[in-house]
Amino acid sequence: MTATLEQLGSFLDPFLAVTFRGKTYQVPAVSAETGLRLQKLVSAGIRAATEESLDPASIELVNDAEELGFYEQILGPVYPELLADGASFPALKFIGSTALLWHTQDFATAETFWKAEGKAPEGNREQRRTATRTRTAAAPTTKKRASRTGTTTPKGTGSRA
Repeated sequence: MTATLEQLGSFLDPFLAVTFRGKTYQVPAVSAETGLRLQKLVSAGIRAATEESLDPASIELVNDAEELGFYEQILGPVYPELLADGASFPALKFIGSTALLWHTQDFATAETFWKAEGKAPEGNREQRRTATRTRTAAAPTTKKRASRTGTTTPKGTGSRA
C-alpha cells in the first residue's frame, strides 16, 4: 500500500509578522542557503557558550563583509523599511534576533522571546526549587544537632550521705 502526502501548504513560504510602533512588518523566510548558514552559526554559538571546542571552520562562519549585512540578511526587505521608519539600533537588533530565532528554531521560540522582551524566561516555581536541590543516592550520614534551648538535664551522681 502506498501512502500519498497532501500538497504542502503555505507554511513553507511563511512570513513572520512583527508589529513595531503600530506598524506590522512582514519578515519573509530566508533562502535555504542562508538558513543553513544561520543554523551553523547558532550551533557554533551554542558550542562556544557551553565551552566545547570549536574548529577553525566554525569560527569563520561570518566574515567581516557578511557581518555588516547580517541583519539585512535576516530581515530581508524589512531591513530598509525599519531604517526608513527611523528604528533605533536596539529595535533593529531585537527584531532581528526574533527573526533569527524564527529562522533557526520555530515560531513558538521567537514568540516567547518577543513576549519576554528578550529576557530569559523564568522557570516555574517547581523548576526553580528542583534546580536548587542536591540529590544523592545515599542517605545523609551526619547526625542532627541537639536542641540548643539552654536547659540541661541533671546527671545522677549517686546519693549524698
